[in-house]
Amino acid sequence: MSIARPIAALTLAALMLPALAEPLQDGIAAMHRKDYPAALQWLEPLARAGNAQAQLRMGLLHYHGHGVRESDAQAVQWFERAARQGLAEAQFQLGNMYAYGLAEPGADADPNRLAAQWYFEAARQGHAEAQYSLGILFLSGSGVVQDEAEAMRWIGRAAAQGHADAGAYLKGKKP
Repeated sequence: MSIARPIAALTLAALMLPALAEPLQDGIAAMHRKDYPAALQWLEPLARAGNAQAQLRMGLLHYHGHGVRESDAQAVQWFERAARQGLAEAQFQLGNMYAYGLAEPGADADPNRLAAQWYFEAARQGHAEAQYSLGILFLSGSGVVQDEAEAMRWIGRAAAQGHADAGAYLKGKKP
């Protein structure tokens, strides 16, 4: 077997990668300019094919009702697909859906516990808003065992990243 075939295959694969990124960037750009029909046209096929970034954007479109009928249930489905792939922003959004009662937790499931689990997944990746939200859950004991020291650790991490509410909270705690 000649070495030319594997090299040709690798070259072809490398040339195709930018082609996959362009529709995602086109879809995101369409969202920014509020051209939601175009955003859906670019993002939905990518999301259905498993692209986590596109799935996150589909969740946001459904949550806000941009270009589609507003649907918390559809938003949750898209957020969950992306969250299960490890996308921190989707994990945070899914946590919010449970925390604010917008997601059906299923039989015998505690929505606050599910919120805490998803916030934790995003927080451990350095997502400042998730760190702050997780800290608030530890302060209140919602979905987790109340633990002020653990709350201060997460809120402190968020503040260290410049999260304004976390910083304000910590300033208010100082004598």
